[in-house]
Amino acid sequence: MREIIDAFAWTDVLGLALLAIVVLQHAGTAGIRACMGRDGRTRHRAIEIQGALRGTLALAVLLTPVAIVWALDAFSSPERFALYMRANEAMLTLWIPITVIALVSFLVARVSPWQVRSNVNSMVFSVLELARPAVALAGMALGVLATRDLRVAIVATFAVLMGMLVYPLTRRWWYDRPVTLEDLGPAPASAPQ
Repeated sequence: MREIIDAFAWTDVLGLALLAIVVLQHAGTAGIRACMGRDGRTRHRAIEIQGALRGTLALAVLLTPVAIVWALDAFSSPERFALYMRANEAMLTLWIPITVIALVSFLVARVSPWQVRSNVNSMVFSVLELARPAVALAGMALGVLATRDLRVAIVATFAVLMGMLVYPLTRRWWYDRPVTLEDLGPAPASAPQ
């Protein structure tokens, strides 16, 4: 363990921080996407924040076992750690540009009027959502090809699979109990004839 700490460079810290940003951005957007359409009468900005938090929490729960396995294997020797850092760098070459596009689009949508926001949601986020599985798998493949290591491949595969489960899990969290007419309260009194 001491050899790994001695070999730890600032580029390793930067790589892990960038990977964390990419993963957290994915979780937040998946949570926001899961809450869309919940109810037309809600305060959408508040619901989106709650959705992002739920997505992040779901990702933390799903990725904790994978992170433990990663840490046990990566910190077993400096060579293993170097393999994981090489895989991270390879994955980030594909994932960082996509994440930057998503973050800029998200910021534009948050500060713009609803008309612009609707167009950004329709044109940018829908394309990114369609491409998300392919981009995730392509990034994982780049990491595996960069290392050609079976353990790295297994950990990367489970990490991507757990990341892809964030949306369905968060969506189920939102819609586990459908809203009924009784939940909306009594019907308004009809107008006098």
